[in-house]
Amino acid sequence: MKFVKCSALKRAQAIASLTLSACSAFAQSQNPDFDSVIATWQPQQQSIANIGEAEKVLSSSRFLSATGDERERVTRFANFMRKDYTSLNAGQKERLVILEARLLQGIHKFDQAQQHLKQIAHLRSPAAYLLMADIAIQQGDAAKAKETCVKLVGKTSFLLAFTCMVSAEFSRNADIKLFHKLKAFEIYTSNARPEERQWFYEVLADMSLQLGNAEAALNYLSQNEFEQLPISALLVWADANFETRSYTSVTETFSLTVPDITKADDGLLLKWAIAERAQGIMRSEVQTQLAKNMEIRVWREDSSHAAQVATYFLEIKQDFPLALKFAELNWQYAQALSDKKLLERARRANVASTNA
Repeated sequence: MKFVKCSALKRAQAIASLTLSACSAFAQSQNPDFDSVIATWQPQQQSIANIGEAEKVLSSSRFLSATGDERERVTRFANFMRKDYTSLNAGQKERLVILEARLLQGIHKFDQAQQHLKQIAHLRSPAAYLLMADIAIQQGDAAKAKETCVKLVGKTSFLLAFTCMVSAEFSRNADIKLFHKLKAFEIYTSNARPEERQWFYEVLADMSLQLGNAEAALNYLSQNEFEQLPISALLVWADANFETRSYTSVTETFSLTVPDITKADDGLLLKWAIAERAQGIMRSEVQTQLAKNMEIRVWREDSSHAAQVATYFLEIKQDFPLALKFAELNWQYAQALSDKKLLERARRANVASTNA
């Protein structure tokens, strides 16, 4: 709900061992000389054996330990399984459709993802409902999201279903009453699964931050080990530190915990770079890597990361017309409250720079 496209419900999807992904393109050389050795290499990716493993691989992409190839591997697996779709049983078909829908969601093809889910005649999986609710939130339809969350009741734990409902409502109206409504269910976390408990506290942290209580947000996030938090929670943690002006905490912690900046999530690099700039650090390896990543996304006119690109050109490398272009591109696909605020901010910045 900040700089990156990662809503609270999307984080819940991993509880069902399903996450989203983006597709990869592959090129072939034209007219090769088959008598020549062009290059040699060793296989770098392990094949995915089944749908369960694919779900786990995508879940692992949400953490700092990710190798960076998880989404590509799952995309290849999904394409392979689709060829034998008719031979799959009903449960396998449902799980594959959900995986494919998440791939579409990951590149902001929300309408296509919803259409894809219609292949499932009778939705049974909580992951499918969580996905549909998240898409509704990203499209700015909180009412539809809550309606979908209600369908989770009886299909998953009440804590998960209730967190989904309150989170959907909060996405439209950041009311402190909703926060207290959810917090009242903290007593049930002792019997919750670790993944559900983690998500519950992450949602409370994000709500606290939006309500202006950064200290409370940090406290809720501390309910879990820092190294075990998903990247989405780390972004909330960074924003909370920004509110308390603890910029050195962000840079020092990330420098110790991020294993490889070349494979790090762009949203995380963006927070890191903002924290560096706040300390007067104008050049660094982190900022160089982020600049390279943003250059590629601008060239591709990457809609799935448009919010990050817009924020980059507002916060780091000020280019307000370009920031507005990507904020508008983002708004074409995602219309949550955070997307609206980003668009309004980019418009104001662009007008101010034009009149200067």
